[in-house]
This record gives sequence, structure tokens and C-alpha cells, in this order.
Amino acid sequence: MEKLEKTLKYSKLYSLYKSELSSTQQEIVNDYFLFDLSLSEIAENRKISKSAVEDALTKGMNKLDELESHFHLLERNTKIHQKLSNLKEKALNCREINEIEEIEKDLDYGIWKLDW
Repeated sequence: MEKLEKTLKYSKLYSLYKSELSSTQQEIVNDYFLFDLSLSEIAENRKISKSAVEDALTKGMNKLDELESHFHLLERNTKIHQKLSNLKEKALNCREINEIEEIEKDLDYGIWKLDW
């Protein structure tokens, strides 16, 4: 998986499931995927070893993957977006397109809203 795909995936999973991570995992996953800090930068900022950062990041990512494999929220969201996209292509007028776009916004901001 290329870095951009991985970053997008884990940023979305983090938004969905972050409350299930430890506070340390939350901070490190957030720094790595949302702020694009390197492992060395995170280690330096937190005054811990790079291997401790890597361990927390790996455990956090594994937990996010585990939660997604159980609940499938990201997968469901992707399917809903695809259905909305298909509806938008078949829409007959601007009003229908606008309504679909409003649903897409609600879906995105309801699920992906970041609490910075």
C-alpha cells in the first residue's frame, strides 16, 4: 500500500475509532498520519525512543485494523458513497444533485469530523 493510501486509510480509521486507542496511541497515530511527522520527530517531541514510537504506532494501527474488521464502518461508508455517486449520475435535475450532495456532506462531517 503506498504512503498516501495508507495515510488516508488510517486517518479515516482514526477518526472513526480513536476513542478505543490509549491516549499515547491516539497522540502518536495523530502525529504520524494527520500531522505527517516522522518517527524521529515524534520521538524527539515526546522525549522517548524511536522504537517506543514505532511500537505505539504499530499497536495503534493494529487496533484500528482490528476494530474495522469487526465493525466495518469505513467499508460501509465507502459503499454508501458509491451508491450516492451512482444516484448523482442518474439524477435528473440540479435539485436532486444538491440533495445528494447534502447527504454526502452529512455523511462525511458526521463520520470524518476531526476533533483538533
